[in-house]
Amino acid sequence: MNTSVQITRRSLLAGMIATAGGLALASCSSGGGSSSSGNGLTITVAGQSDNLTQVFNPFLENTALGVTYNGSFIYEPLVQINTADIGKDIPWLAKSWEWSNDNKTFTVTLQDNVKWTDGKPFSADDVVFTYQLLQKFPALNLQGVPAGEVSSPAPNKVVFTFKDPSEQLFPSIVSAPIVAKHLWESVKDPTSHQDPNPVGTGAFKVGQFSPQSLLLTRNDDYWQPKAQIAAIRFVPYKDNSTVTNAMVQGQADWAGTYIANADKTFTSKSKNYHFWAPRAGTDGLIPNLERWPLSDIAVRKAISLGVNRKQVAAASGEQPATSVTGLPLPTYQSSVSAQYKGVGFVEDKAKAMQTLEAAGYAKGSDGYYAKGGKRVEFSCSFPAAYTEIAARVQVLVSQLKDIGIKLNIDTTTVDDINPRTAKGDFDSTMGYPVSPTPRAFSFYNDTMNPNLYYPIGQSTPSFQNIERFKDDEAAELFKQYPLATTDEARQQILDKIETVFVEKLPWIPMFYWGSYSSWSTARVTGFPDQDNPYFTAVPNVVVALRLKPA
Repeated sequence: MNTSVQITRRSLLAGMIATAGGLALASCSSGGGSSSSGNGLTITVAGQSDNLTQVFNPFLENTALGVTYNGSFIYEPLVQINTADIGKDIPWLAKSWEWSNDNKTFTVTLQDNVKWTDGKPFSADDVVFTYQLLQKFPALNLQGVPAGEVSSPAPNKVVFTFKDPSEQLFPSIVSAPIVAKHLWESVKDPTSHQDPNPVGTGAFKVGQFSPQSLLLTRNDDYWQPKAQIAAIRFVPYKDNSTVTNAMVQGQADWAGTYIANADKTFTSKSKNYHFWAPRAGTDGLIPNLERWPLSDIAVRKAISLGVNRKQVAAASGEQPATSVTGLPLPTYQSSVSAQYKGVGFVEDKAKAMQTLEAAGYAKGSDGYYAKGGKRVEFSCSFPAAYTEIAARVQVLVSQLKDIGIKLNIDTTTVDDINPRTAKGDFDSTMGYPVSPTPRAFSFYNDTMNPNLYYPIGQSTPSFQNIERFKDDEAAELFKQYPLATTDEARQQILDKIETVFVEKLPWIPMFYWGSYSSWSTARVTGFPDQDNPYFTAVPNVVVALRLKPA
């Protein structure tokens, strides 16, 4: 999903970084983004938005939750998936859980004494209702939760029963936002319900809203120890540059967007300014495999051979992808197949052009290759607001011209990019990651599982396999993986999936991306960083609950 935090497609849709609002702005204190009152400290978070509307439905695209980076401030999931300290997921509405019946049964024990912000008690009925809602209305299932039966044998117990082993889909299953049955069961059409006055179980609730700002105030009846800050004001900006300016000028305390040359443009300005971008996944050129010329494997391989990944990555301060498997290293070094360990991408422009010529392409007088009277030409679509993507694509335009391929830039809005790519209305895109990679299998499942194929014109709700990769061998491997009962058997299947990825090249890895975050400790402390990576520092409730006035 395209966003400048390298915000991911799934998180953007779920609201991670797209749109939001506010009604009456509390004034910023002079010289800083935070304000103090008799009720405590209010901090300011800088987000991005094209259009702020009072829509808080957590299952829709482009809602007011976007400017909050979908940080679970209002609606909460069962578990907070930890993408910074892999494997150390945090129990949230779920106190504990266990798999049984060959990983086909998932039993969750819920937290005690949880209440909705309208005072009504939270129970297993709410969880069952939410997951049944996702099955009844597939368009709402942004997390890609697999279908199955959901029941509540006790007020604090929820049992999921799946047709197939589903433990490998744990991050998707437990990440759905839970809504209140007593409110949502009367909603006739949840796919269009705006939810202007949201009632959640979260640590914060809506205080004020306007097209200029969203103020979330502390939930003093929260089921966990309440926040030490009184409120969070989310202010939308049009692009990364304006977010950066707000952070540098002290107009905001916290943000989750890319900052160009952060050490020079931001952290050097004050000892209180911090920037952290832990490696979270891999990105690159994402083709629409049902549109020529990227439907041709020869063109994709030529591009992979012809690009200089160091230059592409350097355009936005990232690191080049180093493994042909696409897996982000060194995090998943142990998951790389033996045959691909130490095998990296090699730039070879001469071989790139030879690959095209061997496939029947010929270079014309204009310097570009063509076949059947059609020039090898395509566009890359991305939001104009995301300057880091623009910088990378500009580099690609020049590099691909060198090997006789014409790349055009097609910019759009933040709100438009995901609907377009979901239904296949693009040649290629960048900024694809569905979500940070919590497991090696998730990386491939999200980006190339043929069983998640949707035809052109039909939107894929979870943004998995938007390139529309189809391959019988891969489809079977993805079906086999959940059936494996040992780590060794799972790795053997993963090895074969990696081979398909390398040989079929469903998309072209180019660089590793980080979860960008910036903050100021002038007024508030408690943020995670490289020395204490307890969670991602992209604005979220896990961190907000640890913040305290400086």
